[in-house]
Amino acid sequence: MAKNDYYVIVYRVLMYLYNCLRQDEVVDMQKLTPEYLHINQRYFEYIFDTLNDEGLILNKAYYEDMLGKHLESDIMISPKGISFLHENSTIDKVKKSVKGIAVIISDIPGL
Repeated sequence: MAKNDYYVIVYRVLMYLYNCLRQDEVVDMQKLTPEYLHINQRYFEYIFDTLNDEGLILNKAYYEDMLGKHLESDIMISPKGISFLHENSTIDKVKKSVKGIAVIISDIPGL
């Protein structure tokens, strides 16, 4: 899978949020940007809107003001998001992908 594949990005984001929660670390918002994830703004918003709509993250993903949409700093993985990491067959394929594993885990704290 390509490093900008939907499920690869979702895995990276959810694992990052999960590790922050487990290690009692504050989420570094610089690691949750389109630039950091190497994706465009529209794709970034689509992914976070979907994570929010599917209940994989807690708290509203964005707030909006006159300057546009901004990711909320209190974003957290939900229990459903944790289950998704452990039970989703497509995510399991992402984890098992030998070619992509270095890209996937490269910026996840604690790994």
